[in-house]
Amino acid sequence: MMQRISKIKSVFKVIRLFIFDVFIVFSSFIFSFFLRGIISLYIPGTVFERYSDYIGIYILIILIIKLSLFAVFGMYRRVWKYASIKDMTAIVEAVALSTILMGVIFYALSQPVKWFGNTTFSLPYFPRSILIIDFLITLLLVIISRFSERLFNELRFGKKGLRKKRVIICGAGDAGEMIVREMIRTRNSEYLPVGFLDDDPAKLKHQIHGVKVIGPISKMEEIVQKFSIDEIIIAIPSAPGKVRKEIAFRAKELGIPCKTLPSLYEVIDGRVYLYQVRDIDIEDILGREPIHIQTPEVIAEIKNKVIFITGAGGSIGSEICRQVIRFGPEKMILVDNTENNLFLIEQELANEYGFSSIVPIVADIRDKQVMKAVFSKYKPFIVFHAAAYKHVSLMQLNPEAAIQNNFIGTKLLAQLSIENNVSRFVMLSTDKAVNPTSIMGVSKFLAEKYLQTIAKEKNTRFIIVRFGNVLGSRGSVVPLFKEQIRAGGPVRITHPDMKRYFMTIPEAAQLVIQACIMGSGGEIYVLDMGEQISIVELAKNMIKLYGMEPGKDIEIIYTGPKFGEKFNEELFYSYEEPVKTNFNYIYEAKINHNSDNNDYLPPILKLSKEEILNILFSIEKEIQIYDYNNLFKDLKRLVSNFDEKEIWYRWP
Repeated sequence: MMQRISKIKSVFKVIRLFIFDVFIVFSSFIFSFFLRGIISLYIPGTVFERYSDYIGIYILIILIIKLSLFAVFGMYRRVWKYASIKDMTAIVEAVALSTILMGVIFYALSQPVKWFGNTTFSLPYFPRSILIIDFLITLLLVIISRFSERLFNELRFGKKGLRKKRVIICGAGDAGEMIVREMIRTRNSEYLPVGFLDDDPAKLKHQIHGVKVIGPISKMEEIVQKFSIDEIIIAIPSAPGKVRKEIAFRAKELGIPCKTLPSLYEVIDGRVYLYQVRDIDIEDILGREPIHIQTPEVIAEIKNKVIFITGAGGSIGSEICRQVIRFGPEKMILVDNTENNLFLIEQELANEYGFSSIVPIVADIRDKQVMKAVFSKYKPFIVFHAAAYKHVSLMQLNPEAAIQNNFIGTKLLAQLSIENNVSRFVMLSTDKAVNPTSIMGVSKFLAEKYLQTIAKEKNTRFIIVRFGNVLGSRGSVVPLFKEQIRAGGPVRITHPDMKRYFMTIPEAAQLVIQACIMGSGGEIYVLDMGEQISIVELAKNMIKLYGMEPGKDIEIIYTGPKFGEKFNEELFYSYEEPVKTNFNYIYEAKINHNSDNNDYLPPILKLSKEEILNILFSIEKEIQIYDYNNLFKDLKRLVSNFDEKEIWYRWP
């Protein structure tokens, strides 16, 4: 409704400018005759009588020429309250070209032309100085008519660039209050808060720190125009992605920047700060309603405990570190085989969060001696296992590395956890482990089955969290698309029918931490991922967020599916049933045995725990000695759809 009203107002504005231009063109031409001396207010019967019979034709021709060129040069499409030198150049070009065309057309019409019979017709050609005077008067009046809007705007609100940015804040809650307070108290703040937008009727017309709640978010377009707003800030940390998307795209249509405060996932201490204001990102518009961790239970499990995190320098591992700090651990053991990533997260935790009880260890999780020494020395209470090789196409070229790291590395950590009485072991898995068509998926499937088989041995509880794709993680499509868009395109997509489940990095970390206190051992937890998202639509939305049009400013091309890549991902096997837990958005993947016919179950479910462990032990030995014949046989016993010719792809 508001967009329709905004369009109606735009139409009336164009009509108003058009009427002004008609008056300007008419008066300029007539006044030119007066200044030239052809018209006199005091001497009747001047030379003007020669032209008086044709003045209507002159005016009609001039109106058609000038108004048409004004339209061609976009003088009815520009936002004149932000008029610049570029806009003035367009005015000069339009008026100059119209004057030249007038001269040519009037000269042509001044030549005698024979009509029917012997009748000739011609327009008297007035002095050429009339055109010059008309050009100057028209130019002056058009510039005044257009730039007056900017002049009044700057007299009222100050000059943009020199004055502070006039902003409205969407959300008059706690976050909005904090950010406005900072804007007011910060002497060198670049922002001037003009008002709030909030859909809560109880807040309308109220003031927060002297800043008024102007109206609901639905009236954003009207308020932006009325108060000459330069920028919109979304201050609703709990807002779902669709709300942020709507506000961001409406702001883009208005041609003004839209920024946001951190989402609820990113707010560590319950406070927001002015320096956290940032541009809208794709993670902001795809995120679902925030997950609220059961804080007391998590604190009881983590507070004053030693927490061991593998892959701590990675996208998800580093976010787990940030989230775990909230619950007061005694010490954090951070393991990663990439020295730079580990250094960055260790510095961030120490400098930004003030947590110094960190033990950063540069090591490979497959290094048995190092891992054994770390477990023996620090006796971790909880292990978050985020280390993994995850790039599908790369692992297709390095299948041994995928299995050694993702399966054998996990197996080693699990054994050490049992030996050292670790309370809980949470492994991050992937939807690619379901009906795997890639080596990466197979390796995570083996890790899942191993942990489920030993799930309740001794005192250690093994819990698995199965993810879809994580937005913004290193090497995922979002960072790649960002690089391609910033480079001017094209955006490369493997196939137009590709769809994926997505979650944000903070969502993934929250799910892992929540799962830590839920399981009794052997469970596979899956976040309710909603509907799968088209990769093409994801790319188009990202291009729009950069203020460009897909297919026009940035091209999208298709490169063909990669080896091991699925068109659609799966979160559950056909024999698994998603069972709701006591926690919103989290399901447990349970095997459905409610069938009289067990023939539908895959072979692995008919094997005993001892048989599965023996097969997994054999796979570990076979991969180490490159015994591919027996390796493929054992993999087929566990992975029903395994075909070495399709999955075990080697170098070309």
